[in-house]
Amino acid sequence: MTTWGWWIIGFIAGGLGLILLSYLIRTIDLWPFSWLRRVLEAPIGLPRLDPDVPAELYYHPYPRRLQLNWLALVLGPVWYLLVGLWVHASIMAALVGLSGGLLAPIVWLYCGFKANEDLLEFRVASRSVY
Repeated sequence: MTTWGWWIIGFIAGGLGLILLSYLIRTIDLWPFSWLRRVLEAPIGLPRLDPDVPAELYYHPYPRRLQLNWLALVLGPVWYLLVGLWVHASIMAALVGLSGGLLAPIVWLYCGFKANEDLLEFRVASRSVY
């Protein structure tokens, strides 16, 4: 098998492993998974309000933009994958992969500074009726 074949197999195995880890974090209540869930579900921007009352979610002022999220800065697109933002993670991983790693520092900085805002927008959009 060629080197490219092993790279492709490695990327597929890594992606499936991250998907499995994301599933285990959300479903299993044992120590490492519950701790990771608590770390990943830290309050971002707005406090966690009653999801059944949309007015509580929509009519608060947005938090300050570009807050640093250290965990997202370290993990990069993997953080987005672990919190459930699959589209963001795949776009950023594709940017890094297609550029041959040249855009990796920019993508990691984006992840670190925009993670809180992207997660808040995802939470608001998931409650939207549009």
